[in-house]
Amino acid sequence: MRWFIGGFVAVGLMMGLPATSSACSFNCGGTYQKGNEFGLKAPAHSGYKAHSFFNLPKREHSYEYIKDKDGARAGKAYQRFEVRDGDCFPEADGSRSDCEEDRERFEFTSSPLQKPVGRQCYGYSLKLSDDFKSVYPANTDLGQVHQIGGPVGSAGGFKSVPPIVQIGIFKEMLIFGWHKLSGDIDNVRDRKDINYLVPISEMRGVWTDISFCLDYENNRMDAWVNGVKKMEILESPVNFIPDNTYFKYGIYRSFVREYRIGVSDDGIMPTQIVFYDEVRRGTSIEEVDANINPKLKPVD
Repeated sequence: MRWFIGGFVAVGLMMGLPATSSACSFNCGGTYQKGNEFGLKAPAHSGYKAHSFFNLPKREHSYEYIKDKDGARAGKAYQRFEVRDGDCFPEADGSRSDCEEDRERFEFTSSPLQKPVGRQCYGYSLKLSDDFKSVYPANTDLGQVHQIGGPVGSAGGFKSVPPIVQIGIFKEMLIFGWHKLSGDIDNVRDRKDINYLVPISEMRGVWTDISFCLDYENNRMDAWVNGVKKMEILESPVNFIPDNTYFKYGIYRSFVREYRIGVSDDGIMPTQIVFYDEVRRGTSIEEVDANINPKLKPVD
């Protein structure tokens, strides 16, 4: 089975997961590797089964699952992602490469998929390293909702399956970027609507809780930072209805050439390190945000 994901093809998104991932009931997470798939098992109460990376071999520095209750946002473990200059990977079937399309990344694709119906809510905690640097005008995305079986277009001269939402860095701010699509389903026009959430200066070295809901039934989007409402958009998240949606998180850098040529003195992209914890999904904000619902169990 093959699906187009973020401009690349992921193979077997819902296949090949270890049996323990579906049987997991409370904090029995941990990493696994099977074939060309590396990932993290997820406890059932998180709303996920697993978070997977398909473009192996991964670099040793790219990801670490850290068991340290003192350093975690909650529970006993958290995650570390790192992207260095040149961290671009081939497509899962080896036919294309991030390097050819001006991208660098290490990010997980989360399963199961979600239908674009009702209300879909997402939450996670972020901590930027003390020396984290914006690479604007290149993009750094730290959480995305993508679509399968929806519209297609182009970005920067490359074929693209546009996302619905990208939580990312714009200059010195973390933003909620909503992709407002219009035109023809096979060649959409993509206007990114930017909504400011929090300065990245406030995210270095400290945990920041991000949560948001896409309400397909009532045509609205809302986002919170540390339990405080920061944004609402009273429009439908999608103008073209995809077959499914899915969440991605980690570090994804696009149009890196703009930084290398326009900003960098030596043509090298800075290393970025980001920590993640408490990755959740549900159908209400109370299911994903511990600031709003302190009774939520930690996710390890």
